[in-house]
Amino acid sequence: MAKIVIIGGGVIGSSTAYHLALAGHASDTVVIEPDPTYEFAASPRATGGIRQLFTIPENIRMAQYGHEIYGQFETLMAVDGDPAPIDFHRMGYLWLGSGKTDVDALMANWRVQTAHDARIELLDRKGVQHRFPSMRVDDIDIAAYSPDDGYMDPYSVLMGFRRKAASLGIRYLKDRVVDFEVASKRVAAVRLESGERLVADSVVNAANCWGPELCERLGMKIPVYPMRRLTFYFEIREKLEPMPLTRHISKNVSFRPQGAGYISGNTRYDEPPGFNWDVDYDYFDEAIWPGLAERVPAFEALKVTGAWAGHYDQNSFDNNAILGSWVGGIENFYIALGFSGHGLMQAPAVGRGLSELLLHGAYQTLDLTRMGYQRILEGSALSDEVPKA
Repeated sequence: MAKIVIIGGGVIGSSTAYHLALAGHASDTVVIEPDPTYEFAASPRATGGIRQLFTIPENIRMAQYGHEIYGQFETLMAVDGDPAPIDFHRMGYLWLGSGKTDVDALMANWRVQTAHDARIELLDRKGVQHRFPSMRVDDIDIAAYSPDDGYMDPYSVLMGFRRKAASLGIRYLKDRVVDFEVASKRVAAVRLESGERLVADSVVNAANCWGPELCERLGMKIPVYPMRRLTFYFEIREKLEPMPLTRHISKNVSFRPQGAGYISGNTRYDEPPGFNWDVDYDYFDEAIWPGLAERVPAFEALKVTGAWAGHYDQNSFDNNAILGSWVGGIENFYIALGFSGHGLMQAPAVGRGLSELLLHGAYQTLDLTRMGYQRILEGSALSDEVPKA
């Protein structure tokens, strides 16, 4: 018997468990994770960014709480005096724009972001050239620069949350949920691959790309699918000035520093959804490298030395997370799915919010009601006027 069962011990499930433990409910909570090595999990294969360049207020506020936690993660998640470093670099984010449409969009976005306490600077072409002289900017008319944002090591974040949650008394069970027992519009128990059944008062589905299939078993249809994300690591001979995570909002190309080199990648929206772990180096040569070389001439002579494939749990409805309970459906079934590449940056706030929802029946600190499943049923998309991550 467990009062709260969390399906999925990734960064979302482990953050939720951590916040439940902080609230004194560790003994009531079990996290079910089939692979404690996280070989194919989303977080270890992520690029690890956190940004406030959103236009939905909830997304901005979630990123800000993420900054609050990640800024002191090393000490917050320390176990028995052993710190939890995550290699957090506040190198900034830079969105580049060309033409009137981009100028209008970034200026409108800036007004929303600054109204919600995000420190965002609008730069003109000369401003970008002055800050980042290695970039070609003759086609740039505007840029939004968020100097407080940055990136961290995603695997260290995941393991930091997990170790801390376990040290606070959270039980991790190596198993896989395969089905549910339902009675009176409630999940009475979860059935595990091992043959065991676990009785529960509340169930949280935080199983990332494997979550939609579990929703289907309860008759809950969510527009979330695994989309292949390719990431390439490359190095150059020249030493450039420190760069932010840079993206041109009208073009499908981005990059950021990583160790001695840089990483760049795309989510393959041009192919059918599904799991595909293959790395396509021709795609880099044909679709990514030309854009990199156009933006930073020094990238013309780059050398790719590593690459990997991961998957976004892509919400095809509006590219935003789906959080909370199933109103009008299974009453004690909660989901945290469809992050569309924003899971790592939103994990602290989602963990806090879900713990509040589970323990108090409502959000207490940041109201995430608009992120709920109800908007899917009503067809009311949340529009965030930023490029897909």
